[in-house]
Amino acid sequence: MRSLIILSILSMTVMASPVLLLFEDSAILMEDVSVDKTMNITIPENWDVMDVLGAESWYVLPQEKLSWEDVMKGKVVEIVENPPERSELVSLSPLVFRKGKKYFLYSTTLEKWLAFDYEESKSERTLVLNGQGEVTILLRSSAGWNVQYYLFENLLIGNVFLSVSGVNRAEVFLVSRRLRETSTKEVFAISRAPSGETFEEYEAEEVKIYRLGEVENLNRSPVVEFLRTNLSDLEEFYEYEFSVSDRSFDFRKTTFTKKFKTTVDLPKGTVNIFSRVVGMNLIVGKTDIVDTPKNTPLEIPVTSSWDVRVKGDLLEEKEYKDFHERHWKVTIQNLGEKESRVRITVYGSEMTLQKTAVEPSKVTSDTIVFDLPVSGSSEKEIEFTVRSRW
Repeated sequence: MRSLIILSILSMTVMASPVLLLFEDSAILMEDVSVDKTMNITIPENWDVMDVLGAESWYVLPQEKLSWEDVMKGKVVEIVENPPERSELVSLSPLVFRKGKKYFLYSTTLEKWLAFDYEESKSERTLVLNGQGEVTILLRSSAGWNVQYYLFENLLIGNVFLSVSGVNRAEVFLVSRRLRETSTKEVFAISRAPSGETFEEYEAEEVKIYRLGEVENLNRSPVVEFLRTNLSDLEEFYEYEFSVSDRSFDFRKTTFTKKFKTTVDLPKGTVNIFSRVVGMNLIVGKTDIVDTPKNTPLEIPVTSSWDVRVKGDLLEEKEYKDFHERHWKVTIQNLGEKESRVRITVYGSEMTLQKTAVEPSKVTSDTIVFDLPVSGSSEKEIEFTVRSRW
């Protein structure tokens, strides 16, 4: 299994703006601040303090709660007989019920129920820091990201959909893994020292980090386009594979496939494939990909097709003590008008190719691959003999 050494992402001297690490199931927000003895900071909505690196001490103060007398000030109040049935009990002293956005308070002075509209404000909290010099605040929240790719003819576009609240602007990194409560240090490490910039290393399995750069308007759940590239090496072909030990089979569909080499590291996501039909880009298929390193050949199956179909005839089969010998004839029909490239893959165990009328493009002990062009509205046959283990 591959492993990834994660260095400290930033040092205390270069962290000019907040840094947002988006995991698959949560987020960590990092920000450097300078403290002179004591400092109060409002915590963004939906975030919790994870830690403060470099602080002598810190604690969180909850929002000061308004009294019901202050809540009712300036509001239009209606006197009612009783609160609705099946209302939610909000307070016992004074007695307050709620039904939707309508609140019902019993006034002991008037001995009547008072009804009024009220929407509770979001709970804000304050982080109180004690220390001297620069510290790093770590906040944690639920969040996530999703990547969608769009493949048009020779153009590949990559968009990432971010789900995060309470942050307007930050330097964003995608972390391709879930963040477990017990393994924070495995996936993320920052070292701070009064003497200056230092780095520490932690090792984590199968982690990929992708930098999106500085993103604004994060509160609006933005879509960030991180990739737009023309694919100069895009290949298109039809493929079919079968086992050397199969029986004869009649004509079957092939899989129309697009292949290209990645120009950058690609985070895992869904590839949406489009085709140009009568002047319009129509989606014709989609497939998921895993984290893919730069310069990796990527094959995208688009759709099953009868345009090119394949038939297999097992002409002869011989059994020996330690192996089988089979003679196959494969017929390929191209029903389209244009020439198509076709890939036939034969797989088995400990295979050796004995005879062939067409040279294969690849031969291993478990795979034999034939790549050949088939003209439009035509048929092509290949014959080969293979020995394989039982």
